[in-house]
Amino acid sequence: MSIVLTDVPVVTATLVSTSAPQPVQVVISGLTAGASVVLTGTAGGSSWAVPGGSFVSDGSQAVLIDNRAPLNTPVVYEALVEGGAYVSTPITVPFAGEYILQSLDGRTRVEFVWVDDGVPREFELRGRAFSVPGRRRPPIRYVPGGDGGGSVTVRTETPEATRALGDLLVAGRPLVLRTDGNVRDLPPVEIILPLNARNALRGGGPVSKQRLWTISYLLVDDPEPGTPLAAWTWADFDAAWSGSTWGSFDAYFAGMTWEDFDRFDWGLLL
Repeated sequence: MSIVLTDVPVVTATLVSTSAPQPVQVVISGLTAGASVVLTGTAGGSSWAVPGGSFVSDGSQAVLIDNRAPLNTPVVYEALVEGGAYVSTPITVPFAGEYILQSLDGRTRVEFVWVDDGVPREFELRGRAFSVPGRRRPPIRYVPGGDGGGSVTVRTETPEATRALGDLLVAGRPLVLRTDGNVRDLPPVEIILPLNARNALRGGGPVSKQRLWTISYLLVDDPEPGTPLAAWTWADFDAAWSGSTWGSFDAYFAGMTWEDFDRFDWGLLL
């Protein structure tokens, strides 16, 4: 059954005040209860699903966090609402570097130096040939292949970065590899599952603390596409209001609505 929209949806994208690279907060207002919504981001010919961005509206605004956007390049968010497309104005996630590796939720991030090794890729070819006695040519099982994976060689410059990368790799979770879209011919954002990793100290004599890593990975989809991300936790809320009273809280939000509260940038108070 189709839904008749009672309002015109509006998509607004803003950066939130957390550590770089900043996540994007996407707010979809003017939604009609029962309307189906699919939110995607696009940049430079690439597109990706915003976590939690496919849902049926309950009539309230939707506040979603995206930490998968390419770096230093204009991004546009598009909401398909009952088949109609509604887009945000372009927004850019500024970052001092060209790439970063992070956890799915974006709370753990590791800066590194990408060592040029040709960025090898290996496709997964699934067709199979079966040897049959008496036949000069084998029968074949034709199956579409897969994206497979590849490997990267990176360098961590400090013991802190080395420990952080090691923690990310042994967590057993997929990682997000984000770039500015100008790293060779690679897509600007990939979700990868590390399969193997090794490192060694890199030159510089006995005082060197740099580590050179070779990481093999498999390209995967988001394991939790329906789970919205959060830019802050209740611990951040508690830290923002530590030492304050409920009276102070009420005074600060006087004249605001619960919708204002839901999209409030708590990083402004931390």
